[in-house]
Amino acid sequence: MDFYKYQGAGNDFAIVDNMDLKITNRPVLANHICDRHYGVGADGFIAAEPSKSADIKMAFYNADGSEAGMCGNGIRCFAKFVKDRKIVDKDSFTVETGDGVKTVEILESATRATNVKVNMGQIGEMKEFTLKPAPRNGILPPDLPKDQEFDLVFTHLGVPHAVIFNDQLGDGMKGLDHLALTYGYSIEHAPQFALDGTNVNFVSVVNDSHILCSTWERGAGKTLACGTGACSSAAVARAYKKLGDSIKVTMPGGEVVVTFEGDQVFMQGRAVLTFVGSAPGF
Repeated sequence: MDFYKYQGAGNDFAIVDNMDLKITNRPVLANHICDRHYGVGADGFIAAEPSKSADIKMAFYNADGSEAGMCGNGIRCFAKFVKDRKIVDKDSFTVETGDGVKTVEILESATRATNVKVNMGQIGEMKEFTLKPAPRNGILPPDLPKDQEFDLVFTHLGVPHAVIFNDQLGDGMKGLDHLALTYGYSIEHAPQFALDGTNVNFVSVVNDSHILCSTWERGAGKTLACGTGACSSAAVARAYKKLGDSIKVTMPGGEVVVTFEGDQVFMQGRAVLTFVGSAPGF
């Protein structure tokens, strides 16, 4: 089985052509191919498949084999893949996802890197609440104060997201990464998210058009970037911190630009081809 590895802002994906639908064990394959020690290594697995409602279908799986409705960096990489492989041979097309049909646009294209814009749709209702992180395997992290609480805003953009503001810019991205690594798992598994879990975004506002964001992803752990997380964080920052309609989101692995047009959220950024290979046994 041939696979193509892409990354968007450091968020990496193994993508395959499944237009003939011969690959049926996608969750098992996702878990195997995404393993960074025993497989190829990736944050997610994507299969290109036929669609009855759009130009193409994106079947997306997290690294642990769980299926997800949407992935912002993944759909940009997917758009480059299907255009590169001429599965879809036009610059603007529709993609069926678990979160409905999305429109993607190829803005600039080159062999290795392509600039892609995605209509991510409408942000979900925003809810504020306070929670205490849950113990991990019954044990609190050693540097987690027993009375630690977080004020967060919960929303949905294809997948659930919790946004937590950290107004201390002294440590910059390093500080946000520490928070995500220390508290991400515990917040993901807090009782408030017992049904589906949640992605967790720690955010600092630089100015009215720029934020920093570090994300703990449900089903993948700490990643270098998260597209839906960038969009959700920008939307929450715009609503609660009075930011503008165009926001640069800097993440550990790179950056995207999130814009707002009416009730629609758009994301723009590069998708990069990093590796082409073959995985035996599938």
